Amino acid sequence: CRVPQAWRVLYRDGGEWRPVAGAGAYGVEMDRFNRVAFAPVETAALRIEVTLQPDWSGGVLEWRVE
Repeated sequence: CRVPQAWRVLYRDGGEWRPVAGAGAYGVEMDRFNRVAFAPVETAALRIEVTLQPDWSGGVLEWRVE
């Protein structure tokens, strides 16, 4: 198991998923919360999209929205 290669936050806008605006760097450090700040959005749903490292499994243990 490895940390993700990359990830991003999307929000639902009507029937489509769009990336949040103004997002800072998306960290991928192990054993810590990797924070990202972005412009406020008004939505009913958020999603994390994760790109795994080639030939490795991985995942997100926990995520928080504050």
